[in-house]
Amino acid sequence: MLALAASALLAAGLEGGAGAAGFLIYDISGEALGRASAHSASVSDASAVWFNPARLAFLGGSSASVGAVFVTARSSFTPADGTPTTDSKRGNNVLPTFYAHAALSDRVALGMGGYTAFGIGIDWPANWAGRENAIGASLQTFALNPTLAVKLHPLVGLAAGFDAIRAAVDFRTGLPTLVGGDVRLGGGTWGYGWNAALQLNAIPERLHFALTYRSRVELDFAGRADFRPDHIEFTRMLPDQGGNATITLPDILTVGIMGRPRPDVTLGLDANWVRWTSYSAVHINFDTAPDKVLRPDGHDGWTLRAGVDWATFFCEGLHLRTGLILDQSAVPSTGLGPGLPDANRVDVAAGVGYARGAFKVDLGYLLVLFLAADATGGIEGPVGRYSTTANLIGLTFTVSTPVGL
Repeated sequence: MLALAASALLAAGLEGGAGAAGFLIYDISGEALGRASAHSASVSDASAVWFNPARLAFLGGSSASVGAVFVTARSSFTPADGTPTTDSKRGNNVLPTFYAHAALSDRVALGMGGYTAFGIGIDWPANWAGRENAIGASLQTFALNPTLAVKLHPLVGLAAGFDAIRAAVDFRTGLPTLVGGDVRLGGGTWGYGWNAALQLNAIPERLHFALTYRSRVELDFAGRADFRPDHIEFTRMLPDQGGNATITLPDILTVGIMGRPRPDVTLGLDANWVRWTSYSAVHINFDTAPDKVLRPDGHDGWTLRAGVDWATFFCEGLHLRTGLILDQSAVPSTGLGPGLPDANRVDVAAGVGYARGAFKVDLGYLLVLFLAADATGGIEGPVGRYSTTANLIGLTFTVSTPVGL
C-alpha cells in the first residue's frame, strides 16, 4: 500500500515538473507583450536584460523599469469515454518585474533584472477523474540576472550574465481509492545558470540581428511529503517523510531580426528554440517510500514571433503595436497529463506605449489559444481531450536619463 501511495505522489511530481518545463513565460514586459516579444534585435529599454542583453551596450545613459504581468488561465478535460467535462479552477497570478541599466562608458554597460520566466499553477476538483495523477501542481520561480554588455565595434555588441533562480514547488495528488485522501509535496531551492548575447547592427537603426542564449538550470529540490489518508488505519502505514527531486529548466536560444522600412515603423521577427528534452528523466527519492525514475518524454520545440511597432504621426510619443506567435507544444500526446495540459498554441498580441520626456509607460495584451490536445497514453492521466485558454496583461513604467554611472 505504501508503494501505491508513493506511486501516486510520484505521478503528481512528474506532472508538476513537466508543467514547469512546458510553460515558459517569455513575454515579461508591457512593450514585449504588445508586439509578441518579437523585438530582441531592437529592444530599447532595460528589459533587454532578458530579451537581449547585448542591446544594453547601445542604449547609453541609464534607466529603470518596474511593472507586472497578470496571467489568468483555465483548462478543461473531456474524457474519451463520454463522461462529463471537468473544468479546472481559474488560475490568476501576478508576476512582478524590474529592470535597470547604466552605461559605465560609451562602450560598457551594466544591467540588472528580476523576473519570473518559468512557472505554472493549476488546480483541479478534489474528486475529478484524474485525481490520482494530479489535483494541484504549482511551480513558482523568480530570477535575479546581473549582466555586463560591451560594444566591441560601433556595429557589434556582446554581453554575458549570471542567473540566480529561486524556485518553490507544491504538488497535490489523490491517494488510491482504497486509502482515500491525498498527499502533498512541497519544497524550495536555488538554481544557477548563465546567458550570453550578440548584437549586430548591419545598417544602424534600419537592419539589426540578434542572437541570445540562456543555459539550462538545475533545480535540486528537497522538501516534505504530507500524507493525509481518509481512513485512519492507513495513517501509520503512510508517515510524513522527506523527499527530493531534480527539475532542469531548459536551454533557450533566440534569433532575432529587426527591419525598419521607414522611421516610424519597426518590424520584428524572432524565433525561440527551447530544449524541453532537459526533462527526458526525473529522479524522485523518498526517505522510506520506493524511489522511482519517471520519463516525461518532452521534446525540443520552436516558437515563432512576428511583431510591429508604429510610432504614430498624429500623437507624438504614442506607439501602437500588434503581433502573432506560433508556439509548438513541448509534450507528446502519450505524455500529456493534468499537471500540464500543453498543446500547440496561437497567440495574438496588441499593445500601446506612450513616452514623454524621461518617462515611458507600456501596456500589452496577449491572448493565448491552446489548440485542443488529446491525451492518448493514459499513463500520466486519464485518456481524453484538454482545452485551455490564457490571457496575459503587462504594464511597465520606465524612467530614463542620458547620464550613466
